[in-house]
Amino acid sequence: MDDDALLADLRRIAGLVDPVPADLLFSLSVTGFDIEVCRLVPQPPAGVLAGVRGDEETTRATFESASLTIMVEWTAAAGGTVRLDGWLAPPSPCRIELRTVDGPQTMDTDEGGRFAAQRVTRGEVQIRVHPTDQEADGGRTVVTPSFVV
Repeated sequence: MDDDALLADLRRIAGLVDPVPADLLFSLSVTGFDIEVCRLVPQPPAGVLAGVRGDEETTRATFESASLTIMVEWTAAAGGTVRLDGWLAPPSPCRIELRTVDGPQTMDTDEGGRFAAQRVTRGEVQIRVHPTDQEADGGRTVVTPSFVV
């Protein structure tokens, strides 16, 4: 039996013994070993930072991996969209890919590691950070789990 057939059998057996829950909100598929996956950093309880920015409704999330921290915030905008701003630490030249319900949006970071998307439709979003300098971090793409804006 070749490897592909063995893996297909294992996948079928796992699906019978422990099927994917029907109410699972999202999944993450890693298709290569050149991807580094971030984890969501717990945030302070709601209300701790209330009033810091006036009346704007701004939500923040921070993701960490071994090599990169991604901080994002989003603010309600017109037409059921949000403005999404993000920062990379350490800052580096990268291509940002936002995977949204309307399809991907791409942009580059500035010299401070900042990026912004003016109109992102509310729903699930995933951030993929592709280094433009292939020497940086061995050319690894860093990916966040999906989150809802």
